[in-house]
Amino acid sequence: MKIELYHLQECSFSSKVRRYITEKKLNSFIEYHDVQNENNSRKLEDLTGDEQVPCLVVDGNPILESEEIIKWLDQNLIKKAA
Repeated sequence: MKIELYHLQECSFSSKVRRYITEKKLNSFIEYHDVQNENNSRKLEDLTGDEQVPCLVVDGNPILESEEIIKWLDQNLIKKAA
């Protein structure tokens, strides 16, 4: 399973998701892409039609909204990290 997080350093919602990932020790499962980088921004727009962050992409399927991302992580990765 390929899991990617498109985020922006300055975004409070991105920060909330990154903090959750760190607290739950999920970093090793996730590839990070800062959309301040133009290539990452273009990839995100190609995936979603928008530049909204944070965006978790699981096997090519985007999940938007920080609460939805945290919910997905909680339901799908917490057991793997334990």
